[in-house]
Amino acid sequence: MKKKILSLLLAAVMAVSLAACGGSSAATQAKEEPAAAEAADSTAAEKKDVKDLVIAEVHYSVVEDGGWAQAMHEGLLRACDELGVDTEKNLLTVENIAEEDTALVESTVDTLVDSGADIIFGCSAGYATIFAEIQPKYPDVIFAQQGNDVYDNIVEMQIRGYEGEFLAGYLCALMNEESDQLGFEASMDEASVRTALNAYALGAKYANPNATVQVIWADSWYDLDIEAANAEALINNGIKYMGMEASSPAVPQKCEEKGAYCIGYNIDMEANAPGAVLTSFCWNWTPIMKDIIQKTADGTIKISDNYYEGGECSKLAPFNDALVPAEIQDKVNELKSKLESGEVVVYAGELKDDKGNVLVAEGETMDDEVILAQEFFVDNVIGGKN
Repeated sequence: MKKKILSLLLAAVMAVSLAACGGSSAATQAKEEPAAAEAADSTAAEKKDVKDLVIAEVHYSVVEDGGWAQAMHEGLLRACDELGVDTEKNLLTVENIAEEDTALVESTVDTLVDSGADIIFGCSAGYATIFAEIQPKYPDVIFAQQGNDVYDNIVEMQIRGYEGEFLAGYLCALMNEESDQLGFEASMDEASVRTALNAYALGAKYANPNATVQVIWADSWYDLDIEAANAEALINNGIKYMGMEASSPAVPQKCEEKGAYCIGYNIDMEANAPGAVLTSFCWNWTPIMKDIIQKTADGTIKISDNYYEGGECSKLAPFNDALVPAEIQDKVNELKSKLESGEVVVYAGELKDDKGNVLVAEGETMDDEVILAQEFFVDNVIGGKN
């Protein structure tokens, strides 16, 4: 049933996309309307049974990519399941919608709305601007978008991923008894990647003040060959434990092949390399998505809502018991509790960058705005781009 619905949906999207190339865009038409759809603090007027909602998700890749898209898709599936939403009937999934193809994104939205969508989740930050422009055309539809708090007419959601990465770095440093050197395979030199790298390095330093983190860049969001080569280069440099910010299983598999260990990323990657993956940093979107869906059904959702969550949203997968001793698991769990209570703060001072500049003074903490847009590397990162 679901596959039939989706194939029809995709066919409709392509048809509308081709037509859109020859005329004015939906976003342009929406801009020409005289008034905005709703004020930022307005709420949906109609209350519905949550089980009757039609929910849509738009992805830039496929939902079984083994990384980011899969993490968001699985989070939405869990949210629907916990709320009793029948995903065979009421979940519309569209894949391979390029963020830079404005006409395709707009026509996809048109088709989803025509198919009855009450909520459209944009599963990559690249859709935010287009969603914000097209929203006035569909004031009764809730647009929920992964991204920072930028727009007043779409619901935006972000996870404090640095909490989980801090724990990952701490774990690797505890495991790395023979050396102060850790590694990190990074995708693009972008703020969210720097956040992950820096948090990993700070967690390592929390366990071992002498810990350093050597980073090698893929300069790509997804490239199995480059990611594998980077992991091998780190291992050849004497590094046995590493973190990663990449979507493919190439790093874990290379680590397993070469006798090294790593932290998986996006989803639980233990099955890809059970001899190498200590645990995985996982994006858990379920609590946020569940809240958005329920509030939409209740009629209490605000289109200006902004979610910025840590805790269970930024979590580690179960430890690999075959690789991580129980006493180290206990230490990581104890630190997790301290993060949750506020006893330990990841970006707290004194904190210096890799050039010796003081980023945060002793006794102070970094503002969320600076964390989200960080353009620095902390002082124990080696190989940061400056």
